[in-house]
Amino acid sequence: MSITEVNKYAVREVRSSYYQTCNTNSLSNRDLLILILEPLVRDRSVSVLVDQILEKGLSYLASLSEFELSVLFGIDEKQSLPIVSLFEFSRRVHVVRNEEITIIRSPEDCYEYLDDLKFLDKEHFVLLFLDSKNKVLGRETISIGTINTGLVHPREVFKSAIRRGAVSIIGAHNHPSGDSTPSPEDIELTKRLVEAGELIGINLLDHVIIGSQSNTSMKERGFM
Repeated sequence: MSITEVNKYAVREVRSSYYQTCNTNSLSNRDLLILILEPLVRDRSVSVLVDQILEKGLSYLASLSEFELSVLFGIDEKQSLPIVSLFEFSRRVHVVRNEEITIIRSPEDCYEYLDDLKFLDKEHFVLLFLDSKNKVLGRETISIGTINTGLVHPREVFKSAIRRGAVSIIGAHNHPSGDSTPSPEDIELTKRLVEAGELIGINLLDHVIIGSQSNTSMKERGFM
């Protein structure tokens, strides 16, 4: 059986699974990637390529450039460019969807609003600025790099909050490792922001940590 026939067989298997439900939600990540890549792959098994890609994990995959994809998996730019374009398109859809989420009522709302952070390969500390009804007034990245008191200073945090006219704020950062367990530095930073907020009159409602494997609310964990 030729490579072309092998790939067409793989696609037929996926389509058969889809037509049983007529719902793309029923398709696995593997199935979706097979459908996306099959028209582009001519010199190897698309199933094997997809398995190699998924071994690295979707979060890692989404962080790669077109060149990195090409080198890592031995594919050319005609095959790698559609993959990075797909992830970029997904990120933009996520941003548009987030614009509809204007009220933060729970940590779960924060996790959904900030879900894009889990794809980043460096720690980003961001703020959500809220009004008196917890409506999101804006979002701002305060620092990029390992979270510590040198990079995230209460002065910079609350200067941005005052400029935005925020009544309260929510801090958030990602853990590129995927594990959202708070570090001692995370706990110390949270305490400093709570204390500064009480003095200034702008409450820190929560500090959430976003990871590809889990999310954590410092408020729910009792660190505030």
